[in-house]
Amino acid sequence: MSEINFYYLEEATLSNLDRIFHTADIPFIRLSKFLTSVDIREESKITRDENIGFYKRSIGEAFLGDYWESDEIINFLKEATGFNLKFRTSQGQIYDSGDYSLLHTEEFEKERLVVVYDMTKNWNLDWGGYDIYTSPEKDPLICNRDEGTLMLALLKEGDYSCTRYVSLNSKSSVKLDKIVYDLK
Repeated sequence: MSEINFYYLEEATLSNLDRIFHTADIPFIRLSKFLTSVDIREESKITRDENIGFYKRSIGEAFLGDYWESDEIINFLKEATGFNLKFRTSQGQIYDSGDYSLLHTEEFEKERLVVVYDMTKNWNLDWGGYDIYTSPEKDPLICNRDEGTLMLALLKEGDYSCTRYVSLNSKSSVKLDKIVYDLK
């Protein structure tokens, strides 16, 4: 069973997370070493998924399975963001060399909380594969790979996120769970 790092469950930390989240240009939090124990589904069925000009990657069930629907994570997200959330979807994604997703993939999305849990190992910054969050007339957030990091971004209609192009020189793969929650 996956378990949240106790530090992130402390009342003072949760209060600070909520404050930080709501004062950013694009409401965003990045939490390193988020889980102290991780129960990864290694047997998840992964298939190639490509829509030229939109994305090229491998997808399947979330690597952490039903964890993203659990009371533990939903209650944590509520405390950290102040929002009542309803789970919409989760997906395991792998980006190998030459893979990408582009911002306009989310063109018609409504307001949502996008959560990404990074399981990428041995990553070199020169290989790209950044996560990008953008909103009209605001500077984009560009996030490097960091194993064990949880990223939360509140995206409104017209806001986008993507995993940028992975260099053909990459010797590793980007591995993440991407989860979307609707605001109640």
